[in-house]
Amino acid sequence: MGAFVTPVIEFSRAHQDLAYGLMLVVALSEALPVIGAFIPGDAIIFGIGALVATGALSLWPLIIAATLGAILGDGISYWLGHKYHRTITSRWPLKRHPALIARGEAFFQRHGGKSVFIGRFTPGVRAVVPLIAGTLQMSPLRFYIMNVLSAVVWAPTHVLAGAAIGASLVFLGAIADRLLVFVVVLAVLFAVIVWATYYAVRRLPPLIAKALEQLRAWAQGRDTWLGRQLLSILDPTRKELPGLVFLGAILIGGLWCFFGVLQDVIAGDPLVRADVAVFHFLQALRTGWVDQIMVGITELGDATVTLAVTLATLFWLAWRRNWRGAAYEVAAVAVACLFAALFKTTLHVQRPEAIYSGWDVFAFPSGHSAVTTALYGFLAIVVAWEVSARWRFAVASAAAVLVVGVAFSRVYLGAHWISDVLAGLAFGVAWAALLAIAYLRRNPPPVRAAGLCAATGATLLVVGAAHIGQTHAADMDRYAVRQHIQTMPVTSWWQRGWSTLPAHRIDLTGEIKEPLTFEWAGSRTALEAELASKGWIAPVPWTVQSTLAWLRPGIGLAKLPVLPRLENGQQEALVMVRLIAAKAGTARLVVRLWRSDVMLSAVGVAAVPLWIGTVAEEHIERLMSMLTTTRQLPTFNGPRNTLASAIEIGRLAERGPNFREPGWDGSVLLGRSPNVQSLTK
Repeated sequence: MGAFVTPVIEFSRAHQDLAYGLMLVVALSEALPVIGAFIPGDAIIFGIGALVATGALSLWPLIIAATLGAILGDGISYWLGHKYHRTITSRWPLKRHPALIARGEAFFQRHGGKSVFIGRFTPGVRAVVPLIAGTLQMSPLRFYIMNVLSAVVWAPTHVLAGAAIGASLVFLGAIADRLLVFVVVLAVLFAVIVWATYYAVRRLPPLIAKALEQLRAWAQGRDTWLGRQLLSILDPTRKELPGLVFLGAILIGGLWCFFGVLQDVIAGDPLVRADVAVFHFLQALRTGWVDQIMVGITELGDATVTLAVTLATLFWLAWRRNWRGAAYEVAAVAVACLFAALFKTTLHVQRPEAIYSGWDVFAFPSGHSAVTTALYGFLAIVVAWEVSARWRFAVASAAAVLVVGVAFSRVYLGAHWISDVLAGLAFGVAWAALLAIAYLRRNPPPVRAAGLCAATGATLLVVGAAHIGQTHAADMDRYAVRQHIQTMPVTSWWQRGWSTLPAHRIDLTGEIKEPLTFEWAGSRTALEAELASKGWIAPVPWTVQSTLAWLRPGIGLAKLPVLPRLENGQQEALVMVRLIAAKAGTARLVVRLWRSDVMLSAVGVAAVPLWIGTVAEEHIERLMSMLTTTRQLPTFNGPRNTLASAIEIGRLAERGPNFREPGWDGSVLLGRSPNVQSLTK
C-alpha cells in the first residue's frame, strides 16, 4: 500500500491543480463495490489532506471534492444494485467475493436504512452497503438523504484529520530536540518495516494464489496454445507455485529499484541532492550514546560477523546433507561481495566521510547492505518455507529489522549515502529471491528450521558481541563526527566568491525550493542586534501553548511561531520576523539563516562565519475557523529589499540572467557586520 499511496501523494504535491480531481476520484473509488475494499482510500485522503498544512493545497476545495466523490461513488453503487437487483452479485467481480456480499447484507438487515450512513464509517462493508441498499430496493429519496448526510460528515472529518496530521508533523520538527526527533525517525522506520513485512508475508501470498486460480480458470475455457501452456504451468498440484511467483515479484521489484537508483546516481537526479540533505539531517541528530548504539549495529554487519554466521549455517546445512542449500548460501555472500566491489571500483562514488582507504574509499553500493541482505534474506526465505504463517512473519520481521538496522546505521554514521544503501538493499533482495527460486523449485530437503535459526542467532549474538567488544573503541573514533569547514578570503567573498554558495534551498527529499537571497558575514548575534534595532523581532518560541495557538480561531501572526524549514538537512540557526502593519497582522516577513560551511579569513583578523539565508512574506490562512496555517508567497524581491533597508553595510549582487525566475530577479543581498567592513575594501 505504501508503494501505491506515496506516489499518489507526491503527484498531488507536484500537480496541485489536479490534486482536487484526484481527491474526488479517490473518494468515489472507495465507495465502489469490491474496488473500494482494496483501495487505501483513507491513507491517500489523509496524505493529500496533510498537504494543506504545508500550504500546497487549499482546504475547502479538497473537502468539496471529497464530498462530491463520496456522494457519486455511493450513488453509482446504489444505481447498479437498484437496476440489476440481485443478479449483479452473480457477476464478476462480485461473484468472487460472496463473503463480502454476505457481510453487507447482514449489516443492512441489522441497521436498516441507517446502514447507508453508518456503513460510510465502517471498514469492510462501506464499499458494498450502497449496492445492497439498491438490490433490496431501498427508496431513492431515503437513500440519497442518508448518502448526502453521511458524505457531508465523512469528507470534512477525513480531510481535516489529514490536515491535522500534516500540521503536527510540521510542528514536531520545531519543538522536538535531537533525541526526540531521532526516536521518532526510528519508530517510523520500525513501523514501516513491520507493516511492509506483514503485508508481504501475510497478505500478498493469498492474493497471488487467488490471482493464479483466476488465471487457471480463464485458461481452462480456451483451447488455444496459450491456454494449454498456462494450464501446464498452473498445475493445482504444485503447491509451491504461489510462493515462487511471490519470490519472482520480489526479484523484479528489487532489480527495478536497483536500476532506478543506479540511473539517478549516474544522471545526478534529485536523489543525489537528497543524499546530501539526509546526511546533514542525520549528522545534526547525532548524540554520544546513540552513536554507541549505531556503531554496535553497524559492527554486526562487518565481515567478521558475516563470515562467522555464514560458516555456522554452512556447517548446519552440511550436517543436514543439504549440499545444494550450502552452495546457494555461499553464492549469496560471495556474489554480493563481488557485486559491491565491482560497482565501487567502476563508478568511484566518494563516501560522505573519508573513513576507509583502498577501494573501500568508494561508496556505491553499500557492501554491508548488499551482503547482509543477501545472506539473511536467503536464510529467512529458506526457513519461512518450512514454518507456519505466524512464525513466517516473525522470521521475516527479525531478518528485515536486522538488515535495515545495519543499512540505517551506515547512513547515520556517515559511511554511506542513502542511495548507496538503497542500491545495496535492492540488489541483496533481488539476489536472495533469485537464489531462493532456483533452490526451492527443486523440492529441497528440509533444513530443520528451528535448528537453522538457532545456529544463526547464536552465532550472531556470540561472535557479534565478541567483535563489538574488540573493535568498538576504535570504531567510535573511526565514525566520529567530522567538521568540514572551507576557508575563503573575505575580499574574495565580497567580490565574487559569494556566487559559489548555493542559490536555492534544498529540502530533505532533494527538491529545489525557494532562492537563498541573503548572505551574511559576521556573527549571528551581530545580525540579530542589527535587525532588532530596525523593528525585527524574534518569533514566538515553540511551547505547548504556542503550538495550541494554531487551533485558536482569529489568532494573529504575532502570537504564532514560525514553521521550521531545513536547508540541505540543517535546521535554521536564526529566525526573525517583522509584521506588515498595513495588512492588519495577517502577513509578516520571515528571515531564516543557516550556517554555511565557509569561514571568511583575513590577515591579522580572526576568521568570521558566513551564513546563507532567505527572506519571504508569509500570509495567515484559516482552515474552517478550526486550524490556522501560513502560506509563503512565491515573491522574494520585495522581502529581500525590505531586509536590505535594515542592513547597515550591504549591497545587492546579481548572479546573472540564468538565475532569474518568476518571483526572483537573481540578485542576492550581501551583508556584513561592522568589524568586517574594512576587510572588504
